[in-house]
Amino acid sequence: MKVAIVAGTRPEVIKLAPVRAALMERQGFEPVWISTEQQSSLNSQTLEVMGVQPDLVLAPPSPDRSLGGRFAEVMDRLDGAFGILDPDFVLVQGDTSTTAAGAMAAFARRIPIGHVEAGLRTFDLDRPFPEEGWRCVVGQLASLHFAPTQAAASNLIRTGVAPSKVHVTGNTGIDSVRLTGDRVRPEPLTNGLRRVLVTMHRRENWEGSLDRILSTLVRLRDHIDDIEIVFVAHANPLLRQRVFAYLGEQSRIRIVGPLDYLSFISFLKSATLILSDSGGVQEEAPSFGVPVLVLRESTERMEAVEAGVARLVGVDPDVVLQTSTRLLLNEAERQQMVRTVSPFGDGHAARRIVDVLQSAPLSQHDFAQIRAAV
Repeated sequence: MKVAIVAGTRPEVIKLAPVRAALMERQGFEPVWISTEQQSSLNSQTLEVMGVQPDLVLAPPSPDRSLGGRFAEVMDRLDGAFGILDPDFVLVQGDTSTTAAGAMAAFARRIPIGHVEAGLRTFDLDRPFPEEGWRCVVGQLASLHFAPTQAAASNLIRTGVAPSKVHVTGNTGIDSVRLTGDRVRPEPLTNGLRRVLVTMHRRENWEGSLDRILSTLVRLRDHIDDIEIVFVAHANPLLRQRVFAYLGEQSRIRIVGPLDYLSFISFLKSATLILSDSGGVQEEAPSFGVPVLVLRESTERMEAVEAGVARLVGVDPDVVLQTSTRLLLNEAERQQMVRTVSPFGDGHAARRIVDVLQSAPLSQHDFAQIRAAV
């Protein structure tokens, strides 16, 4: 069975590389990696770190076009790739433009689709935008849904997906943590200062929230004299410009990145506290016992909040400052969040996904039957 794996961003590479490895180990599968280059430099960097050589590299979408224009470019190029490769099955992951474009291009060619990390929902199309919309679209088109948790599976079933097509596998991002985490040492601390690691890149926070949080980081630094704040800057040049404008000349505040996957894990393992709007960080940090304050009004990963290893604090500057200060000054309270447990799986999700693929009727001739069942 020829399985086309579609990826174009750093998170997709991290979470699909274990699936590719599991497919390569199993007889009867021919994985073909298609790189959309949605995040061209970050994507290439992560492919190298994860040891993946793409079988087909597409031209990247134009940075000068709108969100919809870039989406259309990715879908058009994937349609052409599927026409050339003629895969039996298409795997997409998560909630990026590549994810939705890959699913729509496959659907138009009547190729069955598998959605890795299916079922995440906030049930608010504006938060996060456009990710919530993209994953809802894929949820309507996929033939097999690989949900990371039971909560994600329940989300799919409540929206009408047949339970027989939903499989709880765990999150493949934890597979990558399991496979790489032990060989990564924590990043050395700066002058013995405790490290507060910060990432913030979600489109929903691009307006006023980003600037308010950047100012709050300066206030946090002023409140506590034994911390270093490390801000991992996104590759987006406009976001980087704003980060450097606020934090570039501040003492005990350091801007790094964008970081490759292993380097980020190194910084993560060295952190006392993380402030982030990243979904991947919410998944990875609990595996290393690092508390996370989620800089969003809602999250599709409530499992970490419910497990007590993350707190949903939003983007109100006073709330962020008060919560961060309390955890950094009250070690007993912080320790209540320090649990090296993963609410998102045991690190063997990829194997379970391949088990399902091996037992499901997934040839193109079975497409009509699969669609009818879903």
